[in-house]
Amino acid sequence: MTNATIKQLDLVEQQFNQVAAFLASGQAPQLETASQALHALSVELARLLQSQEKASAASRKVLRQRIVALASGLQMLRDNLSRQAAFNQQALQVVVPTPAKSTYGGGSSVYGTVAPQGGVQRYLAA
Repeated sequence: MTNATIKQLDLVEQQFNQVAAFLASGQAPQLETASQALHALSVELARLLQSQEKASAASRKVLRQRIVALASGLQMLRDNLSRQAAFNQQALQVVVPTPAKSTYGGGSSVYGTVAPQGGVQRYLAA
């Protein structure tokens, strides 16, 4: 494993921690910027990992452990982001309420349904 790969993985982990901090604090603009930087660093890490073919088994094991830890942390970030989105949706419902859906029928309009057109008859002949 090369020093460039280890350095890039360190950068990805640092950026990942920054994204987690911005998500926890609810700073949306900084979260967006940090997420874009994390994406760019991750793409570069993936390119470095594909270019490296010969690495010792011990270095591969260490690298795999670090990447698995990042993957589990990413799942946690995804869950936290879903919770934040649900919270924002509920807050939006308080500010801009929408009418509840009807529990009866097909949810017709307030004034009833549209009347059928007169003079237009369709028949099915066998």
